Amino acid sequence: MTRDEIELKFLNIDVADIKEKINNLGASLKYDTMIESYSFLADGFHRFDSTMKFLRVRKIDDDIRITYKSPARPWEITIKDEIEIKVDDFANAVELLEKLGFKKTELVRKHRVHYELGTTHFELDTLEDIPTYLEIETQNVNDMERICSDLGVNILDGKKWTLPEILPESFIQL
Repeated sequence: MTRDEIELKFLNIDVADIKEKINNLGASLKYDTMIESYSFLADGFHRFDSTMKFLRVRKIDDDIRITYKSPARPWEITIKDEIEIKVDDFANAVELLEKLGFKKTELVRKHRVHYELGTTHFELDTLEDIPTYLEIETQNVNDMERICSDLGVNILDGKKWTLPEILPESFIQL
């Protein structure tokens, strides 16, 4: 099923303060773990360019999903169509996409603390050599505006692009 994904990333955050505010909103901690993922490249697909399609296989503990994201719509906030399929074998999912002609990128590992409040997701992500940042994902723009206000973050400080587009110096371009 296709759904809209509306997201913003906030850099240079006070992690303890943001965690406290997320908890005060009543959000539930769903997991605090390492994530592994591969992105896949082909004509029209890219992992560093939000104007192109995106495809990945991601493993969060025992939850493995293939995710497709459409190119971002032109807007102040990232809005993409997203389709996720749950699968039961990480290696087989990766192999399937390679057999279909997609080129696998290097494995990305990041630490994620994930909270949920209804359909709103809060993610505190930490990658090697990149300070922890907050990603907020909602189902509509009004929810994003409300959540940003509730957290005391300026929606205009939110970044709509992929992390490699925001911090290109931290990523190796393939």
